[in-house]
Amino acid sequence: MAAGNQRSLPSLRLWLQSTTLLAVIAGYALLLGVNRSLNQAQRLEDHRQLVEALRTSPSALAQAQQADAAFGLVAELKAAGEDQAPFQLQQGGRTWLESRTLFQTARDVERTLVLRQDITESLQRQQQFQLLLIASAGSSLLLTALLLRVVLWRGLVLPLQQLNGQVNELKADTLAQFILEPGEQPRELQPLALAFNDLQRRLADAWLKERSFVDGVAHELRTPISVISGHAQQLQQLEGVSPHNPVALIAAEAARMGRLLQVLAELARSDSGRLQLMLQPLDPEDALLMAYERFSSLASDRLQLTMPAPAALPSIQVDQDRLQQCLASLIDNALAYGEGVIELSAELIGGHVVLHVQDHGPGIPEQERDKVIQRFQRGTTSTGTRGSGLGLALVQQLVVLMDGELWIADAEGGGADLQLWFKASGLPPAP
Repeated sequence: MAAGNQRSLPSLRLWLQSTTLLAVIAGYALLLGVNRSLNQAQRLEDHRQLVEALRTSPSALAQAQQADAAFGLVAELKAAGEDQAPFQLQQGGRTWLESRTLFQTARDVERTLVLRQDITESLQRQQQFQLLLIASAGSSLLLTALLLRVVLWRGLVLPLQQLNGQVNELKADTLAQFILEPGEQPRELQPLALAFNDLQRRLADAWLKERSFVDGVAHELRTPISVISGHAQQLQQLEGVSPHNPVALIAAEAARMGRLLQVLAELARSDSGRLQLMLQPLDPEDALLMAYERFSSLASDRLQLTMPAPAALPSIQVDQDRLQQCLASLIDNALAYGEGVIELSAELIGGHVVLHVQDHGPGIPEQERDKVIQRFQRGTTSTGTRGSGLGLALVQQLVVLMDGELWIADAEGGGADLQLWFKASGLPPAP
């Protein structure tokens, strides 16, 4: 069955509570029914025995005929007729059990014994007992609900909440550090605790092997790439080597591989929790000015820094080097995939300071914006250009570590507007 057609199961706690309460109600309802049936059977049996005694004892029959209805018994002899099983009737505000029995007298004359027996008190005792059962059922339901709530909370809900909290706190570098104690769990949850501990250990081993592999590859490749790049640059300095010479292509590719290796190493350190940030207050306009000064000579007059706002912007709490790394990546993307002038600006929106890197190229389609911030993913507008698909992924990861957000919007007049949102952490600096 398709996942979309599956219905979610109800809450296990509500399921157990409702099932238990329904079982209590069904038990008391069965007890009420059994009590009513037993009382009715007892009254019929008493009435049958009384009829049998009157049939076999003429003296007892004579006394019963002389008895008054006030004593709860009326016996009459009538002409022969048909037998009739006992039935209830109401008379004088009381309930009677009446039967008609055909029998022969001592003179072999057929007569019908009409016997009416007052069962009002018996029915009243039955009703009182049933009311007592109903009251007991209500008290039992309340007590069962309270006890079951406590038992389910301590034995099921609380352990599962603790397990959920530990799972949410797990990170790549803390695997196998939060081991559950199976002996502290209810017996039904002990297999789950053991499985969770085993899963943590296996994930920790796999992560350690992956991290060792990435670190080893990064270390082993860094030296040969540096050697290739160095020799290529030396050969480029020889007289007569043009920019389109294979040596220049080798130098460019070596530089690109070096940058790619650095990005992969940064992502690996971030994934493993080893990326250390030094957060400190920073003027956002100073951050944009540093980025502009670094790239203005490489951007062929395409990079522009907008005029500061009349009112100074609040500071932001960031790692200065990592923020420059993010801005550098965004500017590189704009230079590679955008067109026209690239504008750097900052503004205050609500309680956030927003840094803008805008270009006037084809932009990034809205349906691809979640895709391009994933690793090794590129948008359709980057077709025909070279790239690894890691730049925006690294920016996204670094910005999140600095408690910020990366937004992709459309620039006015066309193009992409890549925005870095940070919470304003202080008052604007003094002029």
